[in-house]
Amino acid sequence: MYFESKPMDKFVRSVFFTLALLVCEFAIAGTQVLGFEIGVSTVDQVKTTVAKQTIIKEQENNKWTNGPQFHTDGSAYEVRGLKDVMYIFDDQKKLTAVILTMNKDSFDSVLEAVSAKYKVVSQQRPFVGDQYAKLKSKDSIIEIDAPHMSFTMEVRYIRDDLMKRFNEQSAAEEQAKKKKDASKF
Repeated sequence: MYFESKPMDKFVRSVFFTLALLVCEFAIAGTQVLGFEIGVSTVDQVKTTVAKQTIIKEQENNKWTNGPQFHTDGSAYEVRGLKDVMYIFDDQKKLTAVILTMNKDSFDSVLEAVSAKYKVVSQQRPFVGDQYAKLKSKDSIIEIDAPHMSFTMEVRYIRDDLMKRFNEQSAAEEQAKKKKDASKF
């Protein structure tokens, strides 16, 4: 009969379903910020686009990635309260981090917008004091950090491998400092 399920039909449907899931997984874009994709956009793509809107200020290669980095002022992006944008690339010239400096009063609206796209991992939102939120995407960490006594906050989009390298090197540097201090006593 036409509606009977044959073993080959089940196999074909399961293969088709698996392929459809894989295609969907690859079709979903990675972490997006200001129209660029972390881990995908290249330094040339970002510079070409950004140079049409604002002035690029080059900096030395990044300490953690050994790749290029530059920053721009935030006025050209049409994001309320955005003051500065830092773009950091890896040694393969792929975008690995974007750090936005914004007015601190944007914390709630930024958290609301970002949490609609990414999973909130942790947050600290005291009535008085430092405000902080950490979100996770497929390949990156997003941090919103608003120190209590500051007028600005940072929104950091950082690829997982850079965050891991940063944490490891920071811990090693801190351990070396403690050892050096201890040797003086």
